[in-house]
Parts: sequence; structure tokens; C-alpha cells
Amino acid sequence: MILITIVYYWISLPGLAGGFILDDQPNLEGLDQAYANHQLSQFIFSGIASELGRPISLFSFALQAEHWPSNPYPFKLASLCIHIANAYLVYVCCYLIGQIKNWPQRSIFLFAGTVFSLWLFHPLNISTVFYVVQRMVLLAGFFSLLGVISFLWSIKHYQQRPSKFYLVIATLGMAITYVLGILSKENAILTGLMLSVLYVFLLRKQCGNKLWDAWVIIFGILPSLLVLGYLCLHIAQHTRPDFGPFERLLTESVILQDYLDKILLPTPRKLNIFNDGFPVYKNLFDSTATIISVSFWLALSALALILRKRAAFFAFGVFWFLSGHLLESSIFGLELYFEHRNYLPSLGILIGIVGTVIELNLKAIDFSNTTKKWLNYASTGLLFSLATGYVLIYGAEISTWRSPGALAISALTERPESIRAYQDAASSFTNAGDFAHASLILQSVEKKWPGFPGTYSQIILLHCFDKHVTLPNHSAIEQRLASGRFDRGTIDAWHQILDLKKNGICPDLTWAYYQELVELLINNKNYGSQKDDFVVLLALSFNANRQFNEAAAALDKFPENRATLDFLILKAQFYAMAGKKQESLHILERAKNKFSNNLKVWLPRQDQLERLQKQVLDSVKTEQGKVER
Repeated sequence: MILITIVYYWISLPGLAGGFILDDQPNLEGLDQAYANHQLSQFIFSGIASELGRPISLFSFALQAEHWPSNPYPFKLASLCIHIANAYLVYVCCYLIGQIKNWPQRSIFLFAGTVFSLWLFHPLNISTVFYVVQRMVLLAGFFSLLGVISFLWSIKHYQQRPSKFYLVIATLGMAITYVLGILSKENAILTGLMLSVLYVFLLRKQCGNKLWDAWVIIFGILPSLLVLGYLCLHIAQHTRPDFGPFERLLTESVILQDYLDKILLPTPRKLNIFNDGFPVYKNLFDSTATIISVSFWLALSALALILRKRAAFFAFGVFWFLSGHLLESSIFGLELYFEHRNYLPSLGILIGIVGTVIELNLKAIDFSNTTKKWLNYASTGLLFSLATGYVLIYGAEISTWRSPGALAISALTERPESIRAYQDAASSFTNAGDFAHASLILQSVEKKWPGFPGTYSQIILLHCFDKHVTLPNHSAIEQRLASGRFDRGTIDAWHQILDLKKNGICPDLTWAYYQELVELLINNKNYGSQKDDFVVLLALSFNANRQFNEAAAALDKFPENRATLDFLILKAQFYAMAGKKQESLHILERAKNKFSNNLKVWLPRQDQLERLQKQVLDSVKTEQGKVER
């Protein structure tokens, strides 16, 4: 195993040389400032990825704050080490499963070692390991696997010597999984459901009893179902305008089949981080793809139930995979397609394949020698072919992660229907100073996907660097920003333009025109979810010109009842800078009343708010003293 790990690390070296991409910036933004101002606790509890904020994952990033945003290598190396640690936890899980099933020692080692190797090298895991922000998935997986190990160890020892002590150990293990796993990423709540699948299909026959049945229901099934039920009751809060719950479920049936294809038969052509061009299916009979996929999953699930006794590992693999996707690949309004969602679900498929092969060979004792020999050859050939194929494909795929540019170029050829791939490629060429190619890509984006403000925003950004880049006319730009469709890249472009202008770059775009264009985006209904971000950009642009009254007035464009605590602190700061000290104090008091009971939000920012409040009060007292004198 150590040799396999060394080989894995050596093959993975190109991936460590890559850069930050996509959601790394918005999720880790401010880490450098928090480090410089000794406010890392504020960063840890300020996560934007979910309501819980994922503080365990952000804590792991905070430990490497000195390297952000200039050096991605330590971040990627840490993620690689976590994945390796997870693979060793997988080995322990499989080893315990083999022991509980009373397999011969040789079969246990073969089972655990093969699953360890296949999962460690699986090419589908590349985007989880080397996409920095997906450390959240890795950490959630780490705590989930710890919970599974605590359960397996406990039920194994209970089988040998019944004692409630082992129930306590299993319970403590699951408590750690639910608390630390969920605070890393919320889908750790599904660990209990996947563990229940493991118990029902693989373990209950050997060591099941009423006590463990009850434990699995209480600590495995119920927590997952309670959370899923709660989300279903509040489904309106988790629905997107571009597709409803039924449409998403229908589309995900096709996507899950695509995931399964990538797990079983990955190729460099199939694997890519950009999958935003996947079509949304509105009706079961809109396409043969939906009919085939829904029929496939219904038939596969039925077959797994029918064969649950004769082919237990097959049934386990099917239902572990489906259970692991219940949160992110069902009815809830997340983005449709991400390969990293298969990190733990794919493990069930691999365990199912290897376990089926092992059990088939163990059942072949009564077969003739010739049959046993051919079965052994076939099994060895299958597992060797899988392992060899995964390693070769991993080596080919990891080369595309050696730099953001290489990743973007591969995406252009492999994902021609992904607007995000084109936008990322344009950004990569821009960052490399190749403005001509960046311009050509943006022109292609405009031809293929007209109507997105992000395209014009990136063209304006590109023009800041190279005056030879042709801008659309003013009326076209204004109309596009005022009514264009939502595009995630728009806000990033205007942040970059702001930074350039603050450094004296992009003089052709006046501050007044910058502010006019940002106001158009503020009033664009399609950007309602980012209105506060654009309002802050507008205020910052006024602040850059020391127009403090205008900066304070800009923040009034977003209602306080929808504002975050960070927004209100910034608003109070600008009001104070504008000389409106009493209004600033009133804003801080309202912020305190609104957020002081929300400890997750309040505690990391309490010192910052109270420090600003003291500064404003001291300034008021100083001014009053001058008046009295």
C-alpha cells in the first residue's frame, strides 16, 4: 500500500502545479485580509456556501492563509493528503467488512487492497482533489468514513462479545460524523443512510439483531430522513427559476446514468469539470434519454432488491450510490451537474464490483478445478484491467490540471456546449496576457450564447488591458446590462475592473460611466440574488474617489432588512466617513439588534462592530469638545 501511495503521489505531481479556479475565489475571498488583520475567526464563520457556513472546512483553509491568493500549491497538497488519508480509511472499512463476513485472510487483503487502489486512482476523483474549494467534500468524506469505521468496529466486536459499550462507541462515532462532517459540508448527513444500506445488505445476515436494527433506524435512517423531510417541507426556498423539483429529478435521472458511466468506464473525453451545458428535461416523454434513464433506474433498483440475497454486494452498490446522491442529485434546486458529487457514492459501486468478484470466487469451492481456474483468471483479469485502466486514465487526465490554461483549453474541445468553459478560457488567456485569443473566445461566446451581460463585462475588462479590443457601442452595452440574463461571471469581471481602476488602469472607462453601468446591473431583475454585491461595488467605486456621501447613499439602495451584518458594518463605516456619525451609530445599533442572537454571524464580527462603534463615539465626543471650547 505504501508503494501504491508513492506511485499515486508521483503521478499526481502535475495536478499540484495547477492554479485556483472557478469557485475558489468567491469562497476564499478575504482570506488574505483576515490573515493580515488577525481576523481569521471572522473568515472561518463567514462561509457563503450554505447557511451553516462550513466552518470546519474554512478552518482548514485558514491554517494556510499566508499562501492565499498567490500560491495554490500548499492548498492542493493538503487536499491530496486528505484524499490519501481517506483511501486508507476506505481500506480499514473494507478490511472490517471482510472480517465480519468471515472471509479468509487472503480474500480480505485482496478485497481491501483492491478497493483502496481503485478508489485512490479513480479519475473521477481528480476534480474533487485538485479543485481547491472541494476540500469541503474531502473533509466531509473523512468524517463520514470515520463514522462508518466506528460502526463496523463496534458491530464486529459486539458480534464476538455483546456489550452496550460497543453501541456507545458506534453512537459517538456517528455523533462526530454528523457534527464535524456536516460543518465541513452538509451532505455528510447522508452518512447514516449509506451506513444503513451497508448494514441491511451486507452485515445484517451475519450480526444483525433487534438492538442493532433499532440503532440503525435511530442513528442511521432517522437523521437523514428528518433533514430531507425538512428540506421537502421548505422546498420553495430550495427551488430555482430555471427548473422545478420534478424537472430537476427527471434531469438528474439522466445525469446519474452519466455519472455511473464515468465511474465504470472513465475516459479523458468524458471527464471534465465544466458540465453547465447539460440540458434540462421538462417532461418524461420529451426525449428518449429520460425514458431510458428512468426505466434504467427503476429496473436496476428492482433487480437489486430481487437479488439482494444472492448478489448482496451488487444490491449494496446500487443503493449506496443512490443514497449518496439523495441530497445533491434529487429535487433540490442546486446546479445540475458536478463530478465531485460522486466522491463517496462512487465508493459503493467499486465495493460492489470487487465484493461480488470475491464472493463469487469463494462460492466456487464446489465447482470443478477447471471452472475455478477460469473463474479465477476472469476475476483477476477484470480487476487488473480496471486498475490498469484507472491508473492510465488518471495519468492522462491529471496533465490537464497542470495549469488553469491547460484545463480551460481541454474544456473548449471536450465541452463545446459549456459557456463557463469558454468564459474560463477567456479569463485564462487574459491572465496570461494573450488578449488576442481571449478576445476571439469572447466573440465565440457572444455568437453561441447571445444576451449574457458577463460576455460584455469581460470584453470591457479585456479592453482595459488592450485598447485594440473592440467594444460594443454604448447603447448595446447599456441595454445588455439592464436586461440581460443572469451570468455568474459578471460580478467577477466588475470586481476586477474596479481593482484595475483603483490602480490607475483603464482610464478610458471613467468612474462616472463605471458607476452608471453598475447601477444598470443593480436594477436588472435577473441579478436580484446579487443586488447587494453590486451595491457594494458601487459604494466602493465612490469611496475610491473619496466621495463618501455618495458611497453612503449607494448602500441605501439595498434594504437593511435583507442586508448581511458585513453589509451593515460597511454602511456604518461609510456613513461615519461621510460625517454622518449619529446615523452611523444608529446603523450599528440596528445591526446589533438584528444579529446579536445569531451567534454564528455575530461572534466573529462582534469585535469589529464594537471597535467601529467606539471609534465613531470617540469622534463624536472629540467634535463636541471642540464645540464647547
